[in-house]
Amino acid sequence: MQKTEQKDKIILNFLEYLKNINLSNKTYKNYKSDINHFTGWLILKLRTWGITAEMLSETVPFITSKTAHEYKLYLVDNNISASTVNRRLSTLRHLAKFMTEIQVLDFNFTQNVENMSLTKIEKGNPLIVNFEKYLEKENVSKSTVKNYISDIKQFFAWFEAGSETNPTN
Repeated sequence: MQKTEQKDKIILNFLEYLKNINLSNKTYKNYKSDINHFTGWLILKLRTWGITAEMLSETVPFITSKTAHEYKLYLVDNNISASTVNRRLSTLRHLAKFMTEIQVLDFNFTQNVENMSLTKIEKGNPLIVNFEKYLEKENVSKSTVKNYISDIKQFFAWFEAGSETNPTN
């Protein structure tokens, strides 16, 4: 256990809560890792704003209705697989439920955040196939084609993740 985790009562109580909902050992281990990842992300995000926090409990005043959505976009932007993103979102849903139950938060910060589709954007997608043919017709190098196709897939994943909420809100 990390030193900050030992001192953070929210995490300790959340881990106890997870034990009591009869998760498999593997799921418990993954959720424990996920909560540490989320906490680390949130602490680093706050530091970019000039706010110093060491533990999840210190970040609570800064958790908003957009926090889970921003975290999801961060995961997508960093090419985390859809299944891992969805598992981490599941962890956050449990955390949000727990935090409202113990009255640390009075709202569910994961309320409008949906899982990513596990349907892969395959190379067989007509848009991607046509674009790839166009690039080849233009004599673009194979490595450039590969990079462009990868970028398009990442864009589709990002778009899917970002289309859940209106960015102007």
